Order: sequence, then C-alpha cells, then structure tokens
Amino acid sequence: MTRRAWRLLTWIAVPVVALSLTAVAAAAWWRWDTARQPDVSDAVPAMRRAVADAVVAAGAEAAVAVSGVVRSSRCRINAARAGAVFTARADLYTDPGGEEALITGIAGQLSGTYAVSRGAARSGARPIEATTDRGVRLTVRRISPGWVTVSARTGCSLGTAPGRPSPPPGSSGAAAITAAFAAVGTRPASFVSHQLDCPGGALTTTAAVSEPADSARLAERLSATVPAGARVFASGTSNLVAYRQGAVSMIVAASDDGTTITGQHTTACR
Repeated sequence: MTRRAWRLLTWIAVPVVALSLTAVAAAAWWRWDTARQPDVSDAVPAMRRAVADAVVAAGAEAAVAVSGVVRSSRCRINAARAGAVFTARADLYTDPGGEEALITGIAGQLSGTYAVSRGAARSGARPIEATTDRGVRLTVRRISPGWVTVSARTGCSLGTAPGRPSPPPGSSGAAAITAAFAAVGTRPASFVSHQLDCPGGALTTTAAVSEPADSARLAERLSATVPAGARVFASGTSNLVAYRQGAVSMIVAASDDGTTITGQHTTACR
C-alpha cells in the first residue's frame, strides 16, 4: 500500500474510531446516570403502604375505594432526561360536613408511624401532609363536601406505572357492580382491580365503567340495592351512592359527562 493510501486510510479511520469511542462513553454515562436516578418501581411499596395505612386509619367512618399507581405529570430529572411524577390514591366518602373529623381521626392514627403535619384549613378541613420512605409524600385533603382523597406521590422519577389487573370472573366485587348497574338498566363495559397489602390482610377494590347509561337520580334509583343495615353516606349535591357494610364499601357514581356510570366495590382490611 502506498504512503498516500495509508494517509487516506488514517484520515478515515481516526474520526470513525473517535466517534465509536464517544458513543461507547455516552452509552456508559447513560447507564451510570440511569442507575443513580430514582425509579418508580423502588417507590411503589412505600406508596401503597402509605395509602393503605391512611385508609385503615379512617376506619368505618367512610366508604372507600383505592386506585392504582398512575403517571400524574411530566417533569425533568436533569437537562438530558425526562421523568414523571407518579401517584397512588384512595377516595373516601363521608357525610358532608364530616371531612375535618375524618381527617383529624386519620392524623391521630398515623402520628405514631409518620411525621404528620396539618396545613391551613380549606373549606373547614385541614389537610394532612407526611413524608414517607423513598421521598414519597402522603397527603389527605378535602376535595368537596363529603369527599376526601388520600394520595401518595413520588418525586420526579424514571420508570412506568405497574399494570392494572382485571378481577377474576365471578368475584364478589364484579357481581355487586353488575347487579347495581342492572338496577339502572346498564351493564359493565370493563373491569379493573387494585389491591393494597395491610396488617389485616388486603384492601381490594374492583372498579368498572358501564356501557352508555342514563345516570340521572342514582340515589333514588339504587336505594333498593343497598343492603339492610348498611351505613349510607349522604351524597349532598353529588349524583352518587356511597355506603359501607362492615368491611365492604360500595360507591356508584355518574361519570363527569353523565353518559356512563362508575362502580367501585372495596373489601377493606379486617
């Protein structure tokens, strides 16, 4: 090979090798940076435990439904990497005007396990704030008359939310929701389930959305489906039915646009 050919080969090879080394270095840095960033999978146990603890602390003073971990907002971990904030949640339904008493009772039960602080009153109810493991932030607050939410929220994290399984055929939750929907002339279009471990076993919510339905006057139309002896929580101006019988909660509500109905059946920890 001539000297000129060697020089030409060198001019070609040097940039190629440099680019290859840069790519290898970039890949190594990316793996290193990924390993040191928070991942939602590491926080999920703390999120679920915090929500379960708050629900157990509420006792029988509310009808309850739990939701799975979802991606709630986008964020940036650093200049090179996007992430997300993830949230796990439970909804508590009590009598309108009873929100402050419910939240205060939860705060008292959690104070031995969590460093609980109370915020300024909003619409007569002071929210709870607490930090748990893995930087998870627990919040309990009033949303509207009779409606209190429990949420466990991560910081900006990598990863994806865990999937939401379907309940097994013939489950008690699916049967109860199907019966409630039938009473207003519709049937479930889809089911999902969510489960949280707790000291007394498991907290399990079966949830469904109906096929298109007339959602008017649910409290009146579903009154005959409420078990005798169940504690029915006043719905106020909301178009829903919420009751609790022992460890079982049932919430049936109109969707935001009124064209479908949602049902949530929950078996609480015993």
